[in-house]
Amino acid sequence: MTTTWSRYKGFDILSRPYQLHDSTRWTVDFEIRCNGRRQPFSGNEHYRTRQEADARCSGLSRRIIDGKIPGWSVAHLRQTWSESVSIQYFTKAFMRAYIIAGIVLVGLGAFVLIRGGSFTSRRDVLKVGDVKVTADEQQTIPPWAGGLAILAGAGLIIAGARQKG
Repeated sequence: MTTTWSRYKGFDILSRPYQLHDSTRWTVDFEIRCNGRRQPFSGNEHYRTRQEADARCSGLSRRIIDGKIPGWSVAHLRQTWSESVSIQYFTKAFMRAYIIAGIVLVGLGAFVLIRGGSFTSRRDVLKVGDVKVTADEQQTIPPWAGGLAILAGAGLIIAGARQKG
């Protein structure tokens, strides 16, 4: 199999038509490369000569690069690594984090509203030398804090869902 290299609009085209087994017919097979990435393509058309198939590889690859063949694209090859790992990836990750944080807040808020919540605080009452007297106080979490947590969580979920879609 003979290969032919060409360059078009910043892309390298490797044309490698091959002869079908037990036949005198040729078919197209080529690869488009850019920025260290590659995309192979093959066709199911048959040609009488290697030159016809090679010309078809060249013409077809140029039309793909120009975006004139629906469903066949090399746009992803144009991007550099830094562009492919772009702000969009990090934005999606942050939006996912917003949704998760929102779900956690809604769950905690619902728990406080339904079951109530309390916590123990410890404070020093008297301290004389090495002797220390402390008091434990049981404090309840007001129900409005649970409602506020639910509203904040719902806001985070909505913000995350809007950015994702």
